[in-house]
Amino acid sequence: MPHCVIQCPSSMLASIDVPGLLASVHMAAGQSALFESGDIKVRMLPVEHYLVGGNPGPFIHLECSLLSGRSVEQRQNLAQLLAKALCTVLPEVEMISVEVREIVRAAYCNRAALELEL
Repeated sequence: MPHCVIQCPSSMLASIDVPGLLASVHMAAGQSALFESGDIKVRMLPVEHYLVGGNPGPFIHLECSLLSGRSVEQRQNLAQLLAKALCTVLPEVEMISVEVREIVRAAYCNRAALELEL
């Protein structure tokens, strides 16, 4: 945990260093000291259909989902670290946003949890 999903127009992919962007987001999440490096997942989700302010335009939106249990201050710090990483890597993109979402532990399951039951 966490899952960091970056959305951007698919047309931007040609002008973005995607591996570098993913690495920067991974590093920023690690700088929060909330997670082990091996637990951080980062992926790019290009979108085909979108409007920004009523017009097609460049944007980056990062949704970071993590299990509940972190303080508001920890989540705010994480959001700021992730936003700064995006702004550094993509200085030409004006519309950059980050949302940190909590996942309710009781409503989350993964393979590791299933294997404990087997």
